[in-house]
Amino acid sequence: MKKRSVFIIVGILITAIVIFKPFRLEPPTPKISVGEREIPTTQGSYCWDAILLAQCVDTIHTSPINMTESHTPFIMSKSEEIEIEFPIGYQPENLRLEQWLDENSSKIIEVNNERIKAPTESGVYVYHVIADWNQGDGNYAFLIEVE
Repeated sequence: MKKRSVFIIVGILITAIVIFKPFRLEPPTPKISVGEREIPTTQGSYCWDAILLAQCVDTIHTSPINMTESHTPFIMSKSEEIEIEFPIGYQPENLRLEQWLDENSSKIIEVNNERIKAPTESGVYVYHVIADWNQGDGNYAFLIEVE
C-alpha cells in the first residue's frame, strides 16, 4: 500500500512539472494560427521570475515592425480568424494586442476568446502581442498579408 502511494505522489509531481513547468526561464510563446496553419512569431524583451532564477532579457528590436523584418508575411484572406493560444496553465492575466500602422503609431485591437478577425482591407499588417503573468511579462510580433 505504501509503495502504491509513493508511485501516485511521484506521478502527480511529474505531471505537475510537465504541465506547469515551474523551472521555466522565460515566458511561454503563444501559438498564433489561422486554422491549422501557424504564423511565425518573434519574441521581444521580457522579464520572468522562475523558482530558481529571475531575469530580464532585452532584445535588439526597436519596434514590433523591426521584430518582423526577417519574416515573410503570412498570407491569409480577409476576415479570417487568427487565434492566439498560450500553453495550458499559462493563460496571461492581461493580454493586449496592437496593430502597428508605422514605426510611430499603433492601435489597440480587441481580442475575443483568444481570437481576432483579420482586416477586411488588403495589405501587410504587423501585430504586437503583450502578455502579463504573475511571473513576469513577454511580447511577441507577427506579420500577415491580407489578400
